[in-house]
Amino acid sequence: MRVVTYNIQYWTGIDKQRDPARTIDTVVDMAPDIIAMQEVVHPLPLEDGTPALARLARRLGGEYIFTEIWPAGTFPHIPAGMGLALVSRYPILAHASHRLNHPGPGDVRYLLEARLLLDDDRYLTVYVTHLEWRWEEVRVEQVRSLLLWTTRDKGKPHLLLGDFNAVHPDDAAEVEQTTGTPWAEYATSLPDLFRRQGDPHPRAIARLLKAGYVDAFRTVGEGDGRTYTTAEPTLRLDYCFVDPSIQGGLQRARRWESDLARVASDHFPLVVDMAFPSEQEGVR
Repeated sequence: MRVVTYNIQYWTGIDKQRDPARTIDTVVDMAPDIIAMQEVVHPLPLEDGTPALARLARRLGGEYIFTEIWPAGTFPHIPAGMGLALVSRYPILAHASHRLNHPGPGDVRYLLEARLLLDDDRYLTVYVTHLEWRWEEVRVEQVRSLLLWTTRDKGKPHLLLGDFNAVHPDDAAEVEQTTGTPWAEYATSLPDLFRRQGDPHPRAIARLLKAGYVDAFRTVGEGDGRTYTTAEPTLRLDYCFVDPSIQGGLQRARRWESDLARVASDHFPLVVDMAFPSEQEGVR
């Protein structure tokens, strides 16, 4: 099973060109069984009128779901609503969208939940999110909120995917060891993302780890895991978290570095290969 999470930057590349065909080709090259996407504009019609998201699903041989975060008109340069999407080669049996608590500044965010039927007639739940990008204290509250939903599946096979806009505590510790500079001080020197944060300490991901989630890249990652930006990879913001009940199936995690992926978005995709355990109790 190949799982991908990818912030597609509203089908727009680092060259500022909106090119859904290029984004679709980038995804198809990865051959995902399941792909979680953020900043998806939908419906964005192609030349023949087919929505780009529908074309992508068709080319992957799967189906899709979409939940809107920003309605049409929120951004003048975005021609439709924008939000979260999931494309799956496995049948999507049910899905729901959950509004996350919003304690302060920034945009309201959501958690997309989908129940998939795997080839062996067992189930997998996939959650997709995209957290606030400016304030860590808001992200921490959003994580608390999403855990109210995801922990219902604790001990059962499920994945939590997305652009968390947050730094892993171990990544921050490695920066401190390498540079000799405290993370909070180092973060203020980073472009854009962390310069604007009132609290740059990496607490949101720490809360997920405390809840028992396993970071796929930290477990089986290969190479450089920094996914943002494609122009100058500086931060690992895109994650695949797995429930411990299926962590034994993790095989490989890496950022996808094709020529297309380097220009199709400002984020690299994160690709995770895993074997779904064949003897898994409590799945049916």
